[in-house]
Amino acid sequence: MRAIRHMSGCLCIALAMLASGDSGRTANAEDLLLTDGRAFPGQLWLSRAGSVEHSIYRREATANPAFPRAAMKLAQVAVGPDGKIYFASGLDGYVIHLLDGRNEVLSFEFNGQLRDLDCGNEEHTVYFSVVPTPQNGEPLSDGKIYRRDIWAGQPSEVATIRQSSVGGNWWGTFTLQNGVIYLATLDNPSRLFKFTSGAPEPAFTTNAFKIQGLTAAADGAFYFTDGTDKVYRTSDFQSVEPVFRGQRQLTDVAIAPASSPRP
Repeated sequence: MRAIRHMSGCLCIALAMLASGDSGRTANAEDLLLTDGRAFPGQLWLSRAGSVEHSIYRREATANPAFPRAAMKLAQVAVGPDGKIYFASGLDGYVIHLLDGRNEVLSFEFNGQLRDLDCGNEEHTVYFSVVPTPQNGEPLSDGKIYRRDIWAGQPSEVATIRQSSVGGNWWGTFTLQNGVIYLATLDNPSRLFKFTSGAPEPAFTTNAFKIQGLTAAADGAFYFTDGTDKVYRTSDFQSVEPVFRGQRQLTDVAIAPASSPRP
């Protein structure tokens, strides 16, 4: 069975084809990759400098025979410093690599429900969170964050996030900035924490948003989605700037690579 699913038609043009200048533009925005975990089949969208998003990748309606248990949605996305794009459905244990912006290949599978992912500014490395879905009315379980160097093999646990340490309702949303893990609960507004070692510590206590997707930029800022059609940028979650408004409800955001990802 082939592990690569070829796209068709204009989707092969990938990341470099989009023009700016539409009415959806917002000032001072970077090029952003955007997801909507509700869409089926899953898609990945790109906005150039705040322009209205364009679909650059669409999954198939049926799973690849190489990973037949995969849910064909796309909820979370991460970009490595090498320009590689990884994504997850948020409903299974698969991390998918979007090879050359055109082909879907299995990066790795984990035995658990993978909720979010980040590259931590490390080449060929993916950090991911795992939080089990409660069964039969049970309370939400504690979660874990793992690091996997894809060239080196098995994942290693880097953090256990106890629901009691964050006031509950942590469904795996996180990002890394300069080696520090930042967490966001799914409350409205979200509670934010930073984790270096030991227990999470409260951070950015003035936040007023419900955060669904979170990513750190190289300049120290954060980008986040709140489940609406907007993306925001902030350095402290007190002064918050909307940098994008699109055409769908967004579940995650990542800063797009300067060019198509390398194999």
